[in-house]
Amino acid sequence: MTGFLTEVGKRLGTRWVTAILLPGLLLVAVVVAASVLGHEHAFGYARLSAAADRAGREFTTRPARPAVFAAVVLAAAGLAGTAAGGLGGLVQRWCLRDRFVTGGLLQRSRWSRRSRAVAAAERAGTTVVPAYLPQRPTWLGDRARLIEVRVRAQYYVSASLVWPRLWLLLEEDARRPITDVRTRYAEAGTLAGWGLLYLVPGVLWWPALLIAAGVLLTAWSRLRATMAEFAELAEAAIDLRLRDLAAKLGLTLGTEVGPAEGRTLDDLLGKAG
Repeated sequence: MTGFLTEVGKRLGTRWVTAILLPGLLLVAVVVAASVLGHEHAFGYARLSAAADRAGREFTTRPARPAVFAAVVLAAAGLAGTAAGGLGGLVQRWCLRDRFVTGGLLQRSRWSRRSRAVAAAERAGTTVVPAYLPQRPTWLGDRARLIEVRVRAQYYVSASLVWPRLWLLLEEDARRPITDVRTRYAEAGTLAGWGLLYLVPGVLWWPALLIAAGVLLTAWSRLRATMAEFAELAEAAIDLRLRDLAAKLGLTLGTEVGPAEGRTLDDLLGKAG
């Protein structure tokens, strides 16, 4: 037990504390409050205080209890952090998927986004490009899809084929902002995972549902912002270094890349010729 607590102490001041331990402890505190208060006594401070007094008396009469309690709480907080990270990964994959559930809410949302996009184009007097209209269940999926659409339209090549090769050519200074935004995107996904975990105590204590809603809305806002930033940076990197990549592969691209040049590069990257 002493060794375990010592190791935890060594980790204080690291990212593990801010990213996992503290959010996990907060969630554990909410779960405890939910189990004590319930829906009927949602803001029963006296009830919560009485429960804390009873726990304090037990700790006084049984000296081993505090150490065991601390170990259980820390373990629960760590497990919650792991679960939040796993759920965050699932949230990211779910948001980027390209399939709908027939008649589902997200399909109706997609049609609503398409309608708004068409209306905005009509107000601006511009032509609607079908490929730019929403096609995936979420805004995140559509913004990621547009990287491929925009690069294909400009250079006649696949962004998914270009990107891993081009990444190897980027200097550290060029990689840093992209790595940073990808990290923040992953953190936003983990925040969504925390929001989902807060739904669990919400079954017992309705204020936890308000916390969950606030966390999920914040996570969604950050996911959108970081995805938009990543898309801009990825497209900028391709704009600036595509010709360098082609030169490394023995091809010379003109000032404006034509369909024939683009297909040649595409075939080379895709190992088609």
